[in-house]
Amino acid sequence: MDLLLLNTLQNLSLAEGNRLGQTIRELNILYKTELNVFVEFGNGSDMLEAARQPFLPSLWLRNIETQMVLEGNFSSCTLTILYLEETQLSNGLDYLTKWLWKYQHLHVLIFYKDGSAENVYKIFKHCFGEGFVQVIVMLPNSQGLYSFMPYEDLKITQLTSVRDYYYNRSRLKWNFQGYNITSGLVTAGAPRWFSFRDRNNKLILTGYMLRMIMDFTRYYNGSVQFRNVLTVHDGLQLLANRSIDFFPFLIRPLESFQMTNILYLENCGLIVPSSRRVPNYLYLSRPYTLSTWLTWLTMIVYCSLAIRILTEGKLNLSGGFLHILRLVLYLSGGKDVGARPSHHRFLLFIILTTSGFILTNLYLAQLSSNLATGLYEKQINSWEDLDETDGIWPLIDVDVTTMQKLIPDRKKLVSRIVTTSEQNVDTFRRNLNTSCIHSGFFDRIEFALYQQQFLRLPIFRKFPHILYQQPLQISTPFGRPYLQLFNWFSRRIFESGIFLKMKEDAYLHGIQSGLLSFNFRDKYLKVKSNNLEYYYLIAGLWMGGLILALISFFVEFLVAATRIKVTVDFKVSN
Repeated sequence: MDLLLLNTLQNLSLAEGNRLGQTIRELNILYKTELNVFVEFGNGSDMLEAARQPFLPSLWLRNIETQMVLEGNFSSCTLTILYLEETQLSNGLDYLTKWLWKYQHLHVLIFYKDGSAENVYKIFKHCFGEGFVQVIVMLPNSQGLYSFMPYEDLKITQLTSVRDYYYNRSRLKWNFQGYNITSGLVTAGAPRWFSFRDRNNKLILTGYMLRMIMDFTRYYNGSVQFRNVLTVHDGLQLLANRSIDFFPFLIRPLESFQMTNILYLENCGLIVPSSRRVPNYLYLSRPYTLSTWLTWLTMIVYCSLAIRILTEGKLNLSGGFLHILRLVLYLSGGKDVGARPSHHRFLLFIILTTSGFILTNLYLAQLSSNLATGLYEKQINSWEDLDETDGIWPLIDVDVTTMQKLIPDRKKLVSRIVTTSEQNVDTFRRNLNTSCIHSGFFDRIEFALYQQQFLRLPIFRKFPHILYQQPLQISTPFGRPYLQLFNWFSRRIFESGIFLKMKEDAYLHGIQSGLLSFNFRDKYLKVKSNNLEYYYLIAGLWMGGLILALISFFVEFLVAATRIKVTVDFKVSN
């Protein structure tokens, strides 16, 4: 009798194993599985052995005391088969959660021995709470399969075959049925998120990250709730304890929460003040370089000495200098050319007149060009140039530590870092404060620089060297069942170009909200014709000449006044 009972149980186990194996085979074909993982919580070795697929790699987890994880160890194209008995229900579900940590979107097949409809609901409720939505439950002595629709109230669906499950899921248009999604909103989050009231006193919630979340919930017929977050640190804590579902802020990935798929790498860099216009009195000296001016003066002095020699001393050195200067400036030499010009003086006259004509017109052309376009100081293009500036660098406390580790060799630059609150850092950057060096990710930098797009000369410009790069992702807690849907939705938005439109809308809303302004003026581009400052250099040279002439006059006067008359008498004796 005992042998007959044992044989009957073995036949039943073999039959259930064959049914389980057929289900596994169909799932492997439909979803192109690369690995079958059998997790046994109970006494189901014979059944699982009968269900193993001979042509597909399998992994059998029997030792429940050692927790295995899929992440980083096995293929993500995995089907997990969980054999579960009533006494091991809680332990089996906990093990499954840890096994598929960060991979809750994968398919799970649960064979629930001695299960009832009430416990099936309990299994689905636990799975949905941990982020599992692709779950199939098989019960013994039942020809059908069980799955569930998660939104809004969990609803169990009974299927006749695996193909029904596949076609229902593939044709299903997900509907959240008003399911609530909570988003944390941090202070000073523009352009990722910010709010304002329009002229009709209507509250506008905008920002390209927040728009992605709101459009996602609207597309899937969900609802959004918001929770104010004072600091980024508070937002990280809310993510860790799963109090919020999304945090629209660009932060580094941590072990306490999950990130959505990467859209692109966002650069973190600096913006530095643009070079200022040089003082107006320097325009007259800038057409020629210093070497050209020295060559020009050397030529005048040399020619002055030459003409004095050619005149055989009849023309003193000062007169020769003035005469050469007139020729170089393309002025008439007048009667000083002399009554009997030699061929040497005539050649000198031709050379100086021709070169003076060229130099004078070249100087005037260069001066006119400089006055039209403006002359500016050296741009800040290298780290060495940045070290020579005197502006402070406001950063939040977290970024201070990051920059000290990132650029430890730039000691002068690091010494100018000032720890500042998040709100003040954002305010200084948006106000384009020229007494500071500003840093941030390029989305925030471009948001601030949007204000100067109508200026001839920008007040700030991007520093050509970036600090580091970070993936553009939105942080979310672990175990959110709609994470894969959001990844698919955000990817479609990015590839279609809607993401760029969201960014542009955020910039325009920044103007409407008053966070940005077009009231900035070209402080260093106001060209004033015939400004008295242009003649400061000429006035200085003229005053210097007058002072030298006055000094020379007094020196000659004193020399003449102190002249000693010496009379020598000669007596001739016979």
